[in-house]
Amino acid sequence: MIFLKTNLKKIIIGLLIFSVVTFSINKIRAQSDNINNQKLDTKKDKIVFPQKKDMKDEITLTGSIDASKKTDLKFQTSGLLVWVGVKEGDKVRKWQAIASLNKNDLKKKLQADFNDYRSALSTFDDTQDDYKTQKDNLTLTDDMKRILIRSQNTLNNSVINYELSDLAIKYATILSPIDGIVTHIDQPLSGTNITPATATFTIVDPKSIYFTSSISQDDVTKIKLGQKTEINLDSFPDQNINSKITYIAFTPVSGQTSTVYNVYFELPLDNSTFNYRLGMDGDAKIILSESNNALTLPGNAVKEENGDKYVLVKTDDNQLTKKIVKTGIETDDDTEILEGLSENDQVVIKQK
Repeated sequence: MIFLKTNLKKIIIGLLIFSVVTFSINKIRAQSDNINNQKLDTKKDKIVFPQKKDMKDEITLTGSIDASKKTDLKFQTSGLLVWVGVKEGDKVRKWQAIASLNKNDLKKKLQADFNDYRSALSTFDDTQDDYKTQKDNLTLTDDMKRILIRSQNTLNNSVINYELSDLAIKYATILSPIDGIVTHIDQPLSGTNITPATATFTIVDPKSIYFTSSISQDDVTKIKLGQKTEINLDSFPDQNINSKITYIAFTPVSGQTSTVYNVYFELPLDNSTFNYRLGMDGDAKIILSESNNALTLPGNAVKEENGDKYVLVKTDDNQLTKKIVKTGIETDDDTEILEGLSENDQVVIKQK
């Protein structure tokens, strides 16, 4: 009796499953039949033919021009600014002197430190002579050892002071570490006392320009180094610059409301006349993929049902038939058709 009840239960469950599956299949077939049984409405519906086009899947980022070689130069110490050899806009060469502090006091201090060194050296030699016998006989007392150590330290300190004074004279003149142009001077006039914080000279190499932008965390995984990019600057709207990605940051930009990463693009341009300047805005179109001479349709001609892409094709008797297609690159306007259509197919876009 229990066996019969169990089998009956299984039979009922099986029938229910069969009914659900059959219903679903019939519903899908009915929907498909409804599509295939549609007729062309010549007054409303639009007929299009697949067309051959060059397709690009791309991301557009906004950004601006920056330079990889730029530097802010400052004096090491405070002092009297006695010479400024450049003005804003001047070209400078690498290691060219551009400004200097008063060196008279520094030179006097250097001479004084040299005199101290000579005195310390003489005292050191005298001390070594005084205790030469004890050193040779290994009979130095602790007091003698301390005297010799102090003499050695005094000599060492005098050498250090002399070297620091010599460096101060060298650091009293600012040299440009790069070729470039002077873009900013805090204090352009000589004869004023300055501190390192009040006399900054900014130099930029105009040949080292690049385009920089930021990309969201959702899109950063889609790009890679060396990826082809087209850059269009607002100042040169008719010029498309062929570029590529040279740097993708590993850490996000701080202080942003969302997670974004810096991206750098090369600018292979002749900037000897300074046409391209820091801060110029523009767009960078990163080409994720491209297909030349691809078969395409307007995006609204392609529909999706149960995970399949399809289009409606007109038959000779003005009926509509459903054709499954395989798609590729999709843009805002067009969709690439990889399989399922030819250029002669008449694709119908139903109008509501």
